[in-house]
Amino acid sequence: MQTLIIIAALGPIHALDALHALLDSHPRGLRKVAVAQTSYGRGLVATGAVAKDEACLRIPYELCAVEPDVSADGSHWASRMASRVVTNDLQPAHEAHLPPPPDVLTRWPDEAIDALGDPSLSKEAGEIFFWRDAQWAAHTERHPSDNNREAYVDALDVVCSRTVRCGDKLVLAPLLDLANYKPTEEGGCAYVCEEDGVALYTTRALEINDEVCLDYGSRSNGDWLLHYGFLPSPNRDDSQWLGGPYSVSWADLPLDVNDDRAAAAREALEWVEGSVGMSDEPRRDLIHEYRAARRRLLAAACGVAPADAATSAFR
Repeated sequence: MQTLIIIAALGPIHALDALHALLDSHPRGLRKVAVAQTSYGRGLVATGAVAKDEACLRIPYELCAVEPDVSADGSHWASRMASRVVTNDLQPAHEAHLPPPPDVLTRWPDEAIDALGDPSLSKEAGEIFFWRDAQWAAHTERHPSDNNREAYVDALDVVCSRTVRCGDKLVLAPLLDLANYKPTEEGGCAYVCEEDGVALYTTRALEINDEVCLDYGSRSNGDWLLHYGFLPSPNRDDSQWLGGPYSVSWADLPLDVNDDRAAAAREALEWVEGSVGMSDEPRRDLIHEYRAARRRLLAAACGVAPADAATSAFR
């Protein structure tokens, strides 16, 4: 079992103490985790043994930033939540320890996005870029004196990747928003919306200093890059756009011999054959990982079996 050591390189000890105390001092709060440096970077680790299916974290809604999905003015919840972040409308200890913005596709240069070999993903990234502009415009209507667009966009990317949904409200919860990703089948925890707060439940027994991760849910590789800036590997939930109205996922395979998607997959495969070079691009490995995963799925869909297809890995 991998063990992790809590270290002080995350910032002043008293600052982390304030974050932990935010929850410890609340009568309905529960904390069996602490902020620590982990193999994934900053995250959460268990402060002691925790049984399987036991709550290791419980955050009352009063300590969270909560926004309704729908508001009277028609604004987007993420726009309003990001406004709260940049106007310091969070608990001070929470504000001081928010995670950094993820390296999502809208932060990539155009040539790096194009190198992914997925025209639909390039199109979606462009749409999100303009959507960000619209949220910034809505924010400046609420707060005309704010001219720091960069800080607002950072906040927008954070809340879009770290907020959890509880019914008709969206919740940015201290400590929970620092949990790194791991699927439940590999020991990642699951969050549960309770009557007066949000809780994190284990899916396996934990020992002291074990990393406490959160399952972020199932999505395609494209969505992971668009909203989280990384790829889980392998991703059994991946689906790929084939052009026009067509898409295909591992769950769709094998395709019927008369399925038009097989021919579409063969055409789309041409976009990700060969190498992209880009030796100076810091995201080069991630680009190659995405292309390889896209190539494997498309190859399986059209009946081609390149060396890296590994079609049986998800079947």
